[in-house]
Amino acid sequence: MIPKELDDTDRKIINELKKNSRISMTELGKKVFMTGQAAKNRLERLQDLGVVERYTVNVNCPVFGYTVHGLFTLALGREKAEDFYRFVHTTEYHILHCYETEGGSVFIDAHFQSEEKRDEFLRILSSYGTCRLHKVEKEIHSIHPVDE
Repeated sequence: MIPKELDDTDRKIINELKKNSRISMTELGKKVFMTGQAAKNRLERLQDLGVVERYTVNVNCPVFGYTVHGLFTLALGREKAEDFYRFVHTTEYHILHCYETEGGSVFIDAHFQSEEKRDEFLRILSSYGTCRLHKVEKEIHSIHPVDE
C-alpha cells in the first residue's frame, strides 16, 4: 500500500530513480523542479518511509557472456521446498528473479553462458519437482514512461 504522505513530487522522484538510480541530487532536483538539497531531503524521507529500499543496477547479461535466456516454471514438491530454497540461495547460476506463487508454483528467470548450462540447470530444477523450460527468443520492452 502506498503511504498517504506521497505527493506528485515524490512520484516524480521515484520515476526518475527508476530511470537512473545513479542520478546526482543536483540533476534529480532539476528534473523535479527543486534544489538538489531539497531533492536529497525528499529522497531520505522516502527511504525513511520504506518506499525506496535500495538502489540497483540492471546488468546487460549478454555483455558478460550470458547469451542464453530461459524462463522456468517449477511445480515445487513441498517435501523438497527447503532444499530448493537452499539451492537458490547458494547457486552459482545467474538467476535474475525467482518467485513463488500460490499453490507452490515457482517462476525463475535466468541467464546462461550456453545451452548446455541451461539444460543442466533444468535437470537440477527437475529434481525439486516438475519443471518446464520456456526459451526466451527476445525481450520486449514496455512503453511505460520509466522505460523511456
